[in-house]
Amino acid sequence: MRLNGCPGLVCLEMRNFPLALKKLEISKCENLQYLVDENVNNKSMSSNTCLLEHLEIMDCPSLIWLSSRGDICNRLQHLEIGSCSKLSILFVNAKLPAMLQQLVIWDCPVLECIAQDFHETLDLKSIKIFCAENIKLLPRGLDISSLRELKVVYCSDDISFQEEGFPTNLTSLEISNAPRIYTSLVEWGFNRLTFLQELKISGEGCSNVVSFPEERIGRMLPPSLTYISIHKFENLEYMCSKGFQHLTSLQKLFIVNCSKLTSLPEKDMLLSLEWLYISNCPLLEEGCSRGKGREWSKIAHIPFVQIEADLDKRIGVEKASTVMLSNVYDME
Repeated sequence: MRLNGCPGLVCLEMRNFPLALKKLEISKCENLQYLVDENVNNKSMSSNTCLLEHLEIMDCPSLIWLSSRGDICNRLQHLEIGSCSKLSILFVNAKLPAMLQQLVIWDCPVLECIAQDFHETLDLKSIKIFCAENIKLLPRGLDISSLRELKVVYCSDDISFQEEGFPTNLTSLEISNAPRIYTSLVEWGFNRLTFLQELKISGEGCSNVVSFPEERIGRMLPPSLTYISIHKFENLEYMCSKGFQHLTSLQKLFIVNCSKLTSLPEKDMLLSLEWLYISNCPLLEEGCSRGKGREWSKIAHIPFVQIEADLDKRIGVEKASTVMLSNVYDME
């Protein structure tokens, strides 16, 4: 069921909805303040007979919270909320639905709290938070959940984990503009994420980082990685070869906007690499020039190499069926 552009809608009386309703999408209801009508007995919404599994709410600028009770539906598995400028809290009791598997939040600038903890949400597999700059602390219990995917992108500079640590079952991790999370993760150890396949990190606020992974820590990346993307480390100078040891499954390496980066890991650490993408890294670009660049011997075997100066000035797109790499050329 979809509700779109209903300016007279302030709240819902879920007793008026079909008990068999499984998916509900609400968008562009400018006066919607909360989902459940707190002045009406909504037993149908909180009982086990409610079959709602998928809930999306978007572009509702007056939304304050979903429910003061937190029992929207016992069977809710997917919850997505986006572009709700007044949303300050999901549930007043700070609990998520127990069967929730996917949580997506984007463009909610005043949202302060997702939940107090995830101890009762043990089926949670994916959390994606984008542009929610008022969230400063992720809930407790992530380390014991079944979480597989975590994305925290352009939230508060101060956002951090609770003391328990990181969810070790992650297969995909993306963090951006979160220096405290990055520092904690480095200290705790990337290598402890033994199931991690995809790692994407943007280094805004990490001006002290000169190597990746940080050589001073001496920790290695997990061998399970198949994809690594590194963005916007303003003072990153080199890639620590020791950290790339045992990455025999690594297929894709993306490096973007690292203006001081001069070197890649040693060739022996990149033997499995199938795709190398470099953009806006002028010193590294120079080192990767065919035949004469100091980094050439490390990348000559890679089947697909793409090097770009910026989005509008393409320096080269190279595809080699042998160990040769075409000359880097200017497309202007």
